[in-house]
Amino acid sequence: MKCVFVSCLLSAGLCLGLLQVAAAVPFSGTITIAALDVHPTEAKYDKLMEKYANGLKAAFAEKDDKKTIAMVNKLNNDLVTELEKIKPELERWIKGMTEADKEAFEQRAGSKPYLKTIFEIMFDPEIGKRVEKNPELKAAMDAGNKRVESLGFEDEESQEEDYR
Repeated sequence: MKCVFVSCLLSAGLCLGLLQVAAAVPFSGTITIAALDVHPTEAKYDKLMEKYANGLKAAFAEKDDKKTIAMVNKLNNDLVTELEKIKPELERWIKGMTEADKEAFEQRAGSKPYLKTIFEIMFDPEIGKRVEKNPELKAAMDAGNKRVESLGFEDEESQEEDYR
């Protein structure tokens, strides 16, 4: 179960380089920032991921597995469509980051509300049991992960790993 959500989280954008950028700077702990001036591309990505995380939360709040599967499939479709639209923009933004930009991003990354939501879902034992007990639900989660990976995010992360 954890593997499914970790793969989803990483594939859904952090492995575009955002995780690599954050990992390049030592994590300084929990940071609360009152007002953020974020790059418009980061704001687009955050909005997309917030919608996805909240959608997953709603999907798993639904007790009928058939409805949950339909919701997860729709979320996966929407996520892939939106990631396809913003992928070139994300890549340009990441490539153009200065060291100061990278540090600022790293500080903001830990306080992203969607990450908290995804981790709550990921580590919820009831959701984990539910996914493992229902092969169709697990397949829907796995299919979404594979579709996101097919966008090329996974390959880029693997290439970055080779340079570390």
